[in-house]
Amino acid sequence: MLADDLAAALVAIRPDNADALAGLDLLYAEDVRFRDPIQQLVGRPAFVAMNERLLRRLRALRWQIHHAAGDHDHAMLEWTMHATTKRGVKLSVDGTTVVHARTGRIIDHRDYWDLGEMFASSVPWGLRLLHAVRRPLA
Repeated sequence: MLADDLAAALVAIRPDNADALAGLDLLYAEDVRFRDPIQQLVGRPAFVAMNERLLRRLRALRWQIHHAAGDHDHAMLEWTMHATTKRGVKLSVDGTTVVHARTGRIIDHRDYWDLGEMFASSVPWGLRLLHAVRRPLA
C-alpha cells in the first residue's frame, strides 16, 4: 500500500543513511508537486534536492510514524519529526503528510506542520511560551 511505502521511505531519510533518497525515484512521479509551510516546489529533482539540503544541515533525524492510512492512490501519515542540527539545536514537530498518486507514483505531496511549534521546540521553555500565547485564542 502507498501509506506503508511512504512511511518506510520517510523513516529511511536520515543523515546516516547514504541510500535514503535513492528510493524516492521509485515512489515519486517526475512532475511531483510538494508543499509545506515554508516552500512549494515542482519536480522530483527539486524534491530530492530539498531533502539533500535538509540532510546536509542535520546531525540526526528521526521520524516517528503514529498512523498511516490510505489505498493505492491516496495516503495520509501522522508523524513526529525529531532532528538535531549540525550546531546541536534540537527540533521536534508533529505533522501530517497527505499524498495522492497516479499509476503507482506520488504526484502531490503536502506536509502540514506548525512552524511556530518547530522553532519553539528549539529553545528552553519555548513550547510553554508558545502555548501561553495561544491559550487566549483557544
